[in-house]
Amino acid sequence: MGISKLKTQNSKLKTQIFDEAFLRRVERLNFRTVPSLRGVMVGERRSRHLRPALDFSDHRPYTPGDDLRHVDWHVYARSDELFVKLGEATQGIDVHLLLDASPSMAWKPPWPTDPPVDKWRAVCRLAGALAYLALSGGERVHLTPFAGQLAAGFGPTHGKRRAVAALRFLAELAVQPPADASGPDTLAQCLAGYARRHPGGGLLVLISDLFNAGQDAAALSEGLRNLPPPRWQVVVMHFVSQQELAPTVDGDVELVDVETAEAGLFHLDETTLSQYRLRVRRWLHQLEQTCARRGAAYARVLAEWPFEQAVIPYLRQRGVVQ
Repeated sequence: MGISKLKTQNSKLKTQIFDEAFLRRVERLNFRTVPSLRGVMVGERRSRHLRPALDFSDHRPYTPGDDLRHVDWHVYARSDELFVKLGEATQGIDVHLLLDASPSMAWKPPWPTDPPVDKWRAVCRLAGALAYLALSGGERVHLTPFAGQLAAGFGPTHGKRRAVAALRFLAELAVQPPADASGPDTLAQCLAGYARRHPGGGLLVLISDLFNAGQDAAALSEGLRNLPPPRWQVVVMHFVSQQELAPTVDGDVELVDVETAEAGLFHLDETTLSQYRLRVRRWLHQLEQTCARRGAAYARVLAEWPFEQAVIPYLRQRGVVQ
Protein backbone atom coordinates (compact mmCIF):
# COMPACT_ATOMS: atom_id res chain seq x y z
CA MET A 1 0.00 0.00 0.00
CA GLY A 2 1.50 3.31 -1.06
CA ILE A 3 2.03 6.39 1.06
CA SER A 4 -0.80 8.33 -0.62
CA LYS A 5 -3.31 5.54 0.06
CA LEU A 6 -2.14 5.28 3.67
CA LYS A 7 -2.45 9.04 4.06
CA THR A 8 -6.07 8.95 2.87
CA GLN A 9 -7.04 6.21 5.29
CA ASN A 10 -5.02 7.75 8.10
CA SER A 11 -7.09 10.94 7.85
CA LYS A 12 -10.00 9.00 9.34
CA LEU A 13 -8.15 8.24 12.57
CA LYS A 14 -9.00 10.00 15.80
CA THR A 15 -5.47 11.30 16.19
CA GLN A 16 -3.12 13.38 14.04
CA ILE A 17 0.01 11.53 15.08
CA PHE A 18 1.38 10.85 11.59
CA ASP A 19 1.72 12.80 8.39
CA GLU A 20 3.01 11.91 4.93
CA ALA A 21 6.52 13.28 5.45
CA PHE A 22 6.88 11.41 8.72
CA LEU A 23 5.83 8.09 7.18
CA ARG A 24 8.24 8.57 4.28
CA ARG A 25 11.07 9.08 6.77
CA VAL A 26 10.11 5.96 8.73
CA GLU A 27 9.87 3.87 5.55
CA ARG A 28 13.59 4.31 4.95
CA LEU A 29 14.47 2.70 8.28
CA ASN A 30 14.63 -0.92 9.33
CA PHE A 31 14.95 -2.84 12.56
CA ARG A 32 18.45 -3.96 13.41
CA THR A 33 18.16 -7.58 14.47
CA VAL A 34 20.62 -10.35 15.20
CA PRO A 35 20.91 -13.20 12.63
CA SER A 36 19.86 -15.92 15.09
CA LEU A 37 16.25 -14.69 15.32
CA ARG A 38 13.99 -17.21 13.60
CA GLY A 39 11.18 -15.90 11.44
CA VAL A 40 7.84 -17.56 10.70
CA MET A 41 6.88 -15.81 7.47
CA VAL A 42 8.38 -14.29 4.37
CA GLY A 43 10.06 -11.00 5.19
CA GLU A 44 13.33 -9.33 4.34
CA ARG A 45 15.87 -11.35 6.32
CA ARG A 46 17.83 -13.93 4.40
CA SER A 47 17.81 -17.54 5.55
CA ARG A 48 20.45 -20.11 4.67
CA HIS A 49 17.94 -22.47 3.07
CA LEU A 50 17.63 -22.54 -0.71
CA ARG A 51 14.26 -23.14 -2.29
CA PRO A 52 12.74 -22.70 -5.77
CA ALA A 53 12.38 -18.96 -6.25
CA LEU A 54 12.57 -16.20 -8.79
CA ASP A 55 15.38 -14.61 -6.75
CA PHE A 56 18.17 -16.54 -8.45
CA SER A 57 21.08 -17.96 -6.49
CA ASP A 58 21.80 -21.47 -7.91
CA HIS A 59 20.33 -24.30 -10.04
CA ARG A 60 19.16 -27.85 -9.52
CA PRO A 61 17.62 -30.33 -11.99
CA TYR A 62 13.86 -30.09 -12.50
CA THR A 63 11.71 -32.73 -10.77
CA PRO A 64 8.01 -33.40 -11.44
CA GLY A 65 5.85 -31.13 -9.33
CA ASP A 66 8.22 -28.13 -9.36
CA ASP A 67 6.64 -24.77 -10.10
CA LEU A 68 7.23 -24.01 -13.80
CA ARG A 69 7.63 -20.33 -12.92
CA HIS A 70 10.99 -21.24 -11.39
CA VAL A 71 12.33 -23.02 -14.47
CA ASP A 72 15.32 -21.27 -16.05
CA TRP A 73 14.16 -21.14 -19.66
CA HIS A 74 17.37 -19.50 -20.81
CA VAL A 75 19.34 -22.57 -19.71
CA TYR A 76 16.74 -24.81 -21.36
CA ALA A 77 17.14 -22.93 -24.66
CA ARG A 78 20.89 -23.49 -24.59
CA SER A 79 21.07 -27.06 -23.26
CA ASP A 80 17.61 -28.55 -23.85
CA GLU A 81 17.61 -29.52 -20.16
CA LEU A 82 15.24 -28.32 -17.43
CA PHE A 83 16.77 -26.67 -14.39
CA VAL A 84 15.01 -24.90 -11.53
CA LYS A 85 16.35 -21.62 -10.24
CA LEU A 86 17.07 -21.62 -6.52
CA GLY A 87 16.85 -18.54 -4.38
CA GLU A 88 17.59 -17.68 -0.79
CA ALA A 89 14.33 -17.84 1.11
CA THR A 90 13.67 -14.55 2.84
CA GLN A 91 12.57 -14.91 6.39
CA GLY A 92 10.87 -12.45 8.70
CA ILE A 93 10.82 -12.18 12.46
CA ASP A 94 8.14 -11.71 15.07
CA VAL A 95 8.20 -8.14 16.36
CA HIS A 96 6.58 -7.79 19.78
CA LEU A 97 5.74 -4.23 20.82
CA LEU A 98 4.90 -4.30 24.53
CA LEU A 99 3.40 -0.96 25.55
CA ASP A 100 3.05 0.20 29.14
CA ALA A 101 -0.46 1.66 29.56
CA SER A 102 -0.29 2.33 33.30
CA PRO A 103 -1.44 5.79 34.52
CA SER A 104 2.07 7.23 34.77
CA MET A 105 2.47 6.93 31.01
CA ALA A 106 -0.09 9.72 30.57
CA TRP A 107 1.43 11.98 33.22
CA LYS A 108 1.54 15.70 32.44
CA PRO A 109 3.28 18.25 34.68
CA PRO A 110 0.74 20.50 36.44
CA TRP A 111 3.11 23.46 36.03
CA PRO A 112 3.93 25.31 32.78
CA THR A 113 6.75 23.79 30.71
CA ASP A 114 8.51 24.66 27.47
CA PRO A 115 8.00 22.63 25.38
CA PRO A 116 4.65 21.32 26.65
CA VAL A 117 4.70 17.66 27.66
CA ASP A 118 2.18 15.20 26.21
CA LYS A 119 3.73 11.93 27.28
CA TRP A 120 1.01 9.53 26.11
CA ARG A 121 0.78 11.07 22.64
CA ALA A 122 4.55 10.79 22.28
CA VAL A 123 4.41 7.16 23.45
CA CYS A 124 1.72 6.28 20.89
CA ARG A 125 3.69 8.07 18.19
CA LEU A 126 6.76 5.97 18.97
CA ALA A 127 4.79 2.71 19.12
CA GLY A 128 2.94 3.54 15.89
CA ALA A 129 6.16 4.35 14.06
CA LEU A 130 7.76 1.08 15.14
CA ALA A 131 4.65 -0.90 14.16
CA TYR A 132 4.59 0.79 10.76
CA LEU A 133 8.29 0.14 10.36
CA ALA A 134 7.90 -3.57 11.11
CA LEU A 135 4.81 -4.04 8.92
CA SER A 136 6.50 -2.26 6.03
CA GLY A 137 9.46 -4.62 6.37
CA GLY A 138 7.33 -7.74 6.10
CA GLU A 139 7.60 -8.70 9.75
CA ARG A 140 4.81 -10.17 11.86
CA VAL A 141 3.72 -7.66 14.50
CA HIS A 142 2.21 -8.19 17.95
CA LEU A 143 1.16 -4.99 19.75
CA THR A 144 0.21 -5.61 23.38
CA PRO A 145 -0.55 -3.05 26.12
CA PHE A 146 -0.16 -3.87 29.80
CA ALA A 147 -0.98 -2.19 33.09
CA GLY A 148 -0.62 -4.53 36.04
CA GLN A 149 -1.49 -7.37 33.69
CA LEU A 150 -1.40 -8.06 29.96
CA ALA A 151 -4.37 -6.60 28.07
CA ALA A 152 -5.98 -7.49 24.76
CA GLY A 153 -3.63 -6.59 21.94
CA PHE A 154 -3.44 -6.10 18.20
CA GLY A 155 -2.14 -8.91 16.01
CA PRO A 156 -0.34 -11.01 15.19
CA THR A 157 -0.54 -9.43 11.76
CA HIS A 158 1.72 -8.65 8.86
CA GLY A 159 1.77 -6.62 5.69
CA LYS A 160 1.84 -2.90 5.06
CA ARG A 161 -1.90 -2.89 4.45
CA ARG A 162 -2.39 -3.49 8.17
CA ALA A 163 -0.60 -0.27 9.12
CA VAL A 164 -3.79 1.79 9.31
CA ALA A 165 -5.42 -0.80 11.57
CA ALA A 166 -2.37 -0.69 13.85
CA LEU A 167 -2.52 3.10 14.04
CA ARG A 168 -6.24 2.98 14.72
CA PHE A 169 -5.65 0.53 17.57
CA LEU A 170 -3.19 2.97 19.12
CA ALA A 171 -5.50 5.93 18.53
CA GLU A 172 -8.23 4.22 20.52
CA LEU A 173 -5.92 2.95 23.25
CA ALA A 174 -6.09 4.71 26.62
CA VAL A 175 -4.13 4.37 29.83
CA GLN A 176 -5.69 2.40 32.66
CA PRO A 177 -7.13 4.20 35.72
CA PRO A 178 -5.18 4.22 39.00
CA ALA A 179 -5.37 1.01 40.98
CA ASP A 180 -4.13 -0.33 44.28
CA ALA A 181 -0.38 -0.67 44.37
CA SER A 182 0.44 -4.07 42.97
CA GLY A 183 4.00 -4.27 44.19
CA PRO A 184 7.32 -4.20 42.36
CA ASP A 185 6.75 -7.62 40.77
CA THR A 186 4.01 -6.45 38.36
CA LEU A 187 6.39 -5.84 35.46
CA ALA A 188 8.16 -9.15 36.09
CA GLN A 189 4.85 -11.02 36.00
CA CYS A 190 3.82 -9.33 32.75
CA LEU A 191 7.10 -10.18 31.02
CA ALA A 192 7.04 -13.74 32.32
CA GLY A 193 3.46 -14.19 31.16
CA TYR A 194 4.25 -12.75 27.76
CA ALA A 195 7.20 -15.09 27.32
CA ARG A 196 4.96 -18.07 28.08
CA ARG A 197 2.45 -16.90 25.46
CA HIS A 198 5.14 -16.61 22.80
CA PRO A 199 7.71 -19.38 23.26
CA GLY A 200 9.09 -18.84 19.75
CA GLY A 201 10.75 -15.57 20.72
CA GLY A 202 11.62 -12.72 18.39
CA LEU A 203 12.34 -9.03 18.74
CA LEU A 204 10.62 -7.53 21.79
CA VAL A 205 10.47 -3.77 22.24
CA LEU A 206 9.36 -2.78 25.74
CA ILE A 207 8.11 0.83 25.88
CA SER A 208 7.69 1.86 29.51
CA ASP A 209 8.65 4.52 32.03
CA LEU A 210 9.60 1.61 34.34
CA PHE A 211 8.08 3.31 37.36
CA ASN A 212 6.40 -0.01 38.14
CA ALA A 213 9.75 -1.80 38.10
CA GLY A 214 10.85 -0.82 41.57
CA GLN A 215 13.78 1.42 42.36
CA ASP A 216 16.19 -1.49 42.62
CA ALA A 217 15.15 -2.74 39.15
CA ALA A 218 14.70 -6.24 40.58
CA ALA A 219 11.39 -6.73 38.77
CA LEU A 220 12.90 -5.69 35.45
CA SER A 221 15.79 -8.10 35.97
CA GLU A 222 13.43 -10.93 36.86
CA GLY A 223 11.24 -10.18 33.86
CA LEU A 224 14.14 -10.07 31.42
CA ARG A 225 15.33 -13.42 32.77
CA ASN A 226 12.35 -14.92 30.95
CA LEU A 227 13.44 -13.36 27.64
CA PRO A 228 16.97 -14.72 27.15
CA PRO A 229 19.03 -14.31 23.98
CA PRO A 230 19.40 -15.64 21.35
CA ARG A 231 15.73 -16.65 21.21
CA TRP A 232 14.77 -13.13 22.24
CA GLN A 233 16.30 -9.84 21.22
CA VAL A 234 15.02 -7.26 23.70
CA VAL A 235 15.11 -3.48 23.43
CA VAL A 236 14.00 -1.59 26.54
CA MET A 237 12.83 1.88 25.55
CA HIS A 238 12.75 3.80 28.81
CA PHE A 239 10.23 6.53 28.03
CA VAL A 240 10.23 9.40 30.51
CA SER A 241 9.78 13.15 30.67
CA GLN A 242 12.62 15.49 31.56
CA GLN A 243 10.24 16.98 34.13
CA GLU A 244 10.08 13.58 35.83
CA LEU A 245 13.85 13.31 35.95
CA ALA A 246 14.56 16.90 36.99
CA PRO A 247 11.36 18.79 37.91
CA THR A 248 11.38 22.56 37.66
CA VAL A 249 9.04 23.27 40.57
CA ASP A 250 9.62 24.22 44.19
CA GLY A 251 7.79 25.38 47.27
CA ASP A 252 4.82 23.78 48.98
CA VAL A 253 3.14 21.35 46.60
CA GLU A 254 0.73 18.45 46.73
CA LEU A 255 2.11 15.41 44.93
CA VAL A 256 -0.17 12.63 43.71
CA ASP A 257 1.02 9.13 42.86
CA VAL A 258 -0.62 8.64 39.46
CA GLU A 259 -0.33 4.85 39.77
CA THR A 260 -2.26 4.63 43.07
CA ALA A 261 -3.91 8.08 43.42
CA GLU A 262 -2.30 8.50 46.85
CA ALA A 263 -1.53 12.15 47.65
CA GLY A 264 0.75 13.99 50.06
CA LEU A 265 1.94 17.52 50.87
CA PHE A 266 5.64 18.28 50.39
CA HIS A 267 7.97 21.24 50.63
CA LEU A 268 10.43 21.20 47.76
CA ASP A 269 13.61 23.22 48.13
CA GLU A 270 16.97 22.94 46.41
CA THR A 271 18.27 20.40 48.93
CA THR A 272 15.26 18.13 48.46
CA LEU A 273 15.39 18.44 44.66
CA SER A 274 19.13 17.70 44.63
CA GLN A 275 18.55 14.52 46.62
CA TYR A 276 15.75 13.59 44.26
CA ARG A 277 17.94 14.09 41.17
CA LEU A 278 20.70 12.02 42.78
CA ARG A 279 18.33 9.13 43.46
CA VAL A 280 17.00 9.35 39.91
CA ARG A 281 20.53 9.12 38.47
CA ARG A 282 21.22 6.06 40.59
CA TRP A 283 17.94 4.50 39.48
CA LEU A 284 18.68 5.13 35.80
CA HIS A 285 22.15 3.64 36.15
CA GLN A 286 20.71 0.60 37.89
CA LEU A 287 18.17 0.04 35.11
CA GLU A 288 20.80 0.37 32.40
CA GLN A 289 23.14 -2.03 34.16
CA THR A 290 20.29 -4.51 34.62
CA CYS A 291 19.55 -4.50 30.90
CA ALA A 292 23.22 -5.03 30.09
CA ARG A 293 23.46 -8.03 32.42
CA ARG A 294 20.37 -9.61 30.84
CA GLY A 295 21.56 -9.05 27.28
CA ALA A 296 18.96 -6.37 26.48
CA ALA A 297 19.57 -3.05 24.76
CA TYR A 298 18.64 0.03 26.77
CA ALA A 299 17.54 3.32 25.21
CA ARG A 300 16.19 6.26 27.20
CA VAL A 301 13.74 8.41 25.22
CA LEU A 302 12.44 11.76 26.47
CA ALA A 303 8.85 12.77 25.81
CA GLU A 304 9.99 16.32 25.00
CA TRP A 305 12.12 15.23 22.04
CA PRO A 306 10.84 16.02 18.52
CA PHE A 307 10.41 12.60 16.97
CA GLU A 308 12.05 13.05 13.57
CA GLN A 309 14.73 15.51 14.68
CA ALA A 310 15.76 13.72 17.87
CA VAL A 311 14.18 10.29 18.45
CA ILE A 312 14.97 8.67 15.10
CA PRO A 313 18.64 9.82 15.05
CA TYR A 314 18.97 8.69 18.66
CA LEU A 315 17.59 5.22 17.88
CA ARG A 316 20.01 4.96 14.97
CA GLN A 317 22.88 5.89 17.24
CA ARG A 318 21.81 3.28 19.78
CA GLY A 319 21.58 0.62 17.08
CA VAL A 320 17.84 0.05 17.45
CA VAL A 321 17.12 0.95 13.82
CA GLN A 322 19.30 1.30 10.76
